[in-house]
Amino acid sequence: MPETPMPEAPMPEAAGQPRPTIGIVGAGRLGSALRSLCEADGTRVTLTATRRGGWSADAVPDVLVDASAPDAHPEVLDYCATRRVPLVACVSNLTDAQWRALAELAEAVPVVRATNLAFGHYLQVRIAELTAALTTGRFEATTTVRERHPLGKAHRPSATALALADTWARAGGPAVADISDERAGLPVSEHELTHTWDGEALHVRHHVASWTVPARGALAAAAWAGTAPPGLVTMRTVFDELTAPTHPTTPTARSAT
Repeated sequence: MPETPMPEAPMPEAAGQPRPTIGIVGAGRLGSALRSLCEADGTRVTLTATRRGGWSADAVPDVLVDASAPDAHPEVLDYCATRRVPLVACVSNLTDAQWRALAELAEAVPVVRATNLAFGHYLQVRIAELTAALTTGRFEATTTVRERHPLGKAHRPSATALALADTWARAGGPAVADISDERAGLPVSEHELTHTWDGEALHVRHHVASWTVPARGALAAAAWAGTAPPGLVTMRTVFDELTAPTHPTTPTARSAT
């Protein structure tokens, strides 16, 4: 990670929304960055939970952010279900049964399934949908996905790379020709969608160089979930509504896509 990160653009926020108190589960890179960001911008953290330190709470938070690991999932779901606390779920390597459990929780409280928290990734997804609609017939492209994470990233391909390929296909593009993964380099990640024709190529690349980026996205998701009705959504819904010309007073939860 760079010692002196470049200034980062502010995340879109819903106008007039009160800042919720949050709980943070996990003390890894995302959890630590989220705590630092909360301290810097004055967001009150009323609960923390770590593998070594256990659960510690001054008060029930308005929203819980899970930045831990799959083995903490039962405790996280139990806490949110019994106290009716909205959840921003940032753990991507869950089992099918755990994903189903999240959907069941969403019947009672808002749940944001946050596979990727970066605003730049949201824009990359929107671009993929546009290009899928346009690259048809004589202009059909061969499309590939590439992702890079530093050594130590356990899951390959990443959830974000798989989601990019799925977004492309669901938007009308042919199945991607390849998904490549690389484990090297500096934090945090790169994801690239490449469209190739005879003699030309288009690269749509998103690079994240600081853990502050997903932490900022987690805070945006927490602010959204704090006033949302029950339902399971992705960050796509959150960013769609936070970037809408007129922010709704009460977000409308939709099915996860």
